[in-house]
Amino acid sequence: MKYTLLLVATFAVLTGCRRANPEIVSAELVPINAGDVVADSAMQQLIAPYKTAQAVEMNVVVGESDQLMRAELPEGLLNAFVSDAMLAFGNALKPTDMAITNFGGLRNDLPQGAVTVGHVLQIMPFDNALVFVELKGADVRRLADAVAAKGGEVETGMALTIRNGKAENVLVGGQPIDDERIYRIITTDYLSYGNDHLEPLADHIHIEVIGTMLRDALINHIRRETEAGHIIHTNLKHQIYVEK
Repeated sequence: MKYTLLLVATFAVLTGCRRANPEIVSAELVPINAGDVVADSAMQQLIAPYKTAQAVEMNVVVGESDQLMRAELPEGLLNAFVSDAMLAFGNALKPTDMAITNFGGLRNDLPQGAVTVGHVLQIMPFDNALVFVELKGADVRRLADAVAAKGGEVETGMALTIRNGKAENVLVGGQPIDDERIYRIITTDYLSYGNDHLEPLADHIHIEVIGTMLRDALINHIRRETEAGHIIHTNLKHQIYVEK
């Protein structure tokens, strides 16, 4: 009883002291210029070795691309390259039906010419780890509608026509979707929660954490292609068609 009275009294004091309609008493714009900041020499000395080591690592060349790759909707060269690499990674572990990640997660272009570790990290600055999710065919159909509503996505393995914001003629692996079949999809842990308007991915009946960052998988994919004597190249899949 005493505890309850204490809570009520505290609430009354806090609410009684709060303004119902807060008002700005005064305001001032304070310009801050980079040139006005005095460098801390001790701090600079402390971080210098780490900064140098990071610069060396970021400039390591892992391959060479014969074209500029950009992320675009409904499809783009970078979309195809990233999702193809994801699908190859998944299939190296177990049979995988499709790969999908989000367009918003690709933050830069892949340049023509030398490709460095830094280039890949600029494309993928997030700590997104790869996972397998298993969806029923009916939920894969919903996923296709989610992709259509976004106007396309970064994916390989699923073909569809977008008409009036909805998915039609959906194929997975070149075959019509079987609503009762279980499909294995490689994606990111971020999207496995249904983020970025890909809610059906959260309705998985099983999830398996792979333990590899997407950016690391892409770096290793480029390195393997380079070791095999291949220059990095990709083509548009023409698997997402927008009907106007």
